[in-house]
Amino acid sequence: MESGKIAKRIGIGVAFVVALLAFLLFWFTVNSSTCSRNVSRWQAEYGHGVDRVVTLYSATGEEIGRWEGNIDVEYIDGRVDLVFFDSLGRVVDRVVINPGSGSVVVDQA
Repeated sequence: MESGKIAKRIGIGVAFVVALLAFLLFWFTVNSSTCSRNVSRWQAEYGHGVDRVVTLYSATGEEIGRWEGNIDVEYIDGRVDLVFFDSLGRVVDRVVINPGSGSVVVDQA
């Protein structure tokens, strides 16, 4: 074999191994819970909310309020801000839950 053909085969082999390692790194990262949380965070931040169900319960466990839709949940100074988006990413409503109002449960679809 010529040295050019050997170098070419080595280059192809190295490229294959690098691609395989990159794929495996991506695969294990995507399947981690940390990556899942980051994807949700990015969707909420840059995709204008995530499909969620937000329920507000009183101290005795009674349901006070319930909201469903494309919602971004923000925690600011102890209060919870719910920002609602339409399918085009425009803000359509906002709900502020003040500290002491009850317990907030956020279920992500």
